[in-house]
Amino acid sequence: MLDTSVVSLLAPGRGNVGVARLSEWLHAHHQDLFLPCIAIAEVSQGIDKLRRAGGTERADRLDRWLDDLLAGYAHRVLPLDARVARLAGKISDAAMAQGRHPGFADVAIAALAQHAGLLLLTCNLKHFEPLGVACMDPMVDLPS
Repeated sequence: MLDTSVVSLLAPGRGNVGVARLSEWLHAHHQDLFLPCIAIAEVSQGIDKLRRAGGTERADRLDRWLDDLLAGYAHRVLPLDARVARLAGKISDAAMAQGRHPGFADVAIAALAQHAGLLLLTCNLKHFEPLGVACMDPMVDLPS
């Protein structure tokens, strides 16, 4: 499953420095990958923030890119349903019991990955490792 941090690396206008290997891997494994619905919300929020700040042209380009991404993942966007929400509550409480205060988005993404039994590809290991989710940074290493 792809975290927002990985999806964002592929957005147009990012410069894409150092992501050629990741892009090739994602293309080769596309049918086996999933997106959390939360990543869609986070990307959409970023696009709207850009538009509000006056970056209309770039925001429109990112909107088209997001539409294409959603079309490509069609039935592989994982929804936040009641079972996942309950797991998110457990993950959040366990983190808080350890003195950590993760944001809702990270907790929900971790719960989606755990519930589906998926490895989470993220550039933010420090956010997800304490949540007990299997994760790796695809900019460092890729699953085989």
